[in-house]
Amino acid sequence: MSDEMNFAARLSESELAELGGRGRQVRIGPGYYLMRQGEPGDCIVLIVSGLVKIVRSDHTGDERLLGIRGPGELVGEMACIDDRPRSASVLAHTLVIGIKIARNSFLEFLRDRSKVAYEVLRQGSLRLREAESKQEAAASDSVDVRVLRELVSLAGRFGGDGEAVIPLCQRELAQLVWAAEVTVQRSLRSLRDRRLVRTEYGCVVVDCVDCLRRAAAEPNGTEAVLGCGGSSGED
Repeated sequence: MSDEMNFAARLSESELAELGGRGRQVRIGPGYYLMRQGEPGDCIVLIVSGLVKIVRSDHTGDERLLGIRGPGELVGEMACIDDRPRSASVLAHTLVIGIKIARNSFLEFLRDRSKVAYEVLRQGSLRLREAESKQEAAASDSVDVRVLRELVSLAGRFGGDGEAVIPLCQRELAQLVWAAEVTVQRSLRSLRDRRLVRTEYGCVVVDCVDCLRRAAAEPNGTEAVLGCGGSSGED
């Protein structure tokens, strides 16, 4: 994840230490909720390690994956700021260690530090732009292109230039790109044939992130780039 989206990386050491000193460390196991949709915004959590899913339930109770958050990111801050019920739930995907800070203490901290308050608003703005960009892509780009670009983004979070294991099932990937699961399955089949990804139970494996990036850079997601299957990293 780039520093642009990493809230903690944009604070000074003293600012981060003082913010963390206002809360307490929490450990949340995989599958447990940090926050639930509809609850009051009584706290925020600064993620120290681990990954969380942002999910939203519809009127039938079905959950849709909206995004993934990781180390250095804040969750729950918008409900604290606008004093409205939480619009989504935050679910631990892995073991999560975070700093939980009560709403009043968090807002008091922001009132005295305009730079940190700006970074909180900036993070919210970036997330809004990201959501708008996905909606625009759903209207203008093919599912193949959207899947490829989303995989590149996720690979940057879960790996480097070598291998990346993206711990999402195909249904969750389909939710992230606003597409039908069966259509995403076809896109993944094409990427498998090009040796750009492998699909395993509950995850998508990218053997060479660099190959995936080069494929995504091709105009309109053309099939000109074939993956090395990880062989480029061999001696």
